[in-house]
Amino acid sequence: MIRFSKIRKLRKTVGPRQFAAALVLAGALGAASCAPEINLRGHVPNPESLAQIKPGQQTRDQVLDMLGSPTAIGTFEDTRWYYITRKTEHLAFYDPDLIEAVVVLVEFDQAGFVQQVAHLSNDQARDIDLVERTTPTKGREMGVFEQLLGNLGVGGPGSR
Repeated sequence: MIRFSKIRKLRKTVGPRQFAAALVLAGALGAASCAPEINLRGHVPNPESLAQIKPGQQTRDQVLDMLGSPTAIGTFEDTRWYYITRKTEHLAFYDPDLIEAVVVLVEFDQAGFVQQVAHLSNDQARDIDLVERTTPTKGREMGVFEQLLGNLGVGGPGSR
């Protein structure tokens, strides 16, 4: 805890203008550290290129040239391409908050032509629960001392 007597002494030794400048600088740094960080991740397709894609007119290669590689391809069939963009806000040590999510779905028919272009909203997005299991491995677990002292007596380079 800072005592007021120390602040008064600092103010007298530095001078009132320098002290005020230091206070303003400290306040500005404190306010800037609380500002949220905005992150834009994923694939942001060009709106003009996206507007040119019409069902039945473009092939997969043409869509690839116009929009680039998709963020994800359908799991069970490769006829669905997903272009995903996520905008999040992260403040200090809190979990990021989703501000906006844009998912563009390009679906192809069996001949390889665009069948539909759909824009999916935030309401249609689903969170995926990750499995937090670990795969057991064979062998034994080493303690802290075994890990730290395990190489003592082992020769360096050139020894057998």
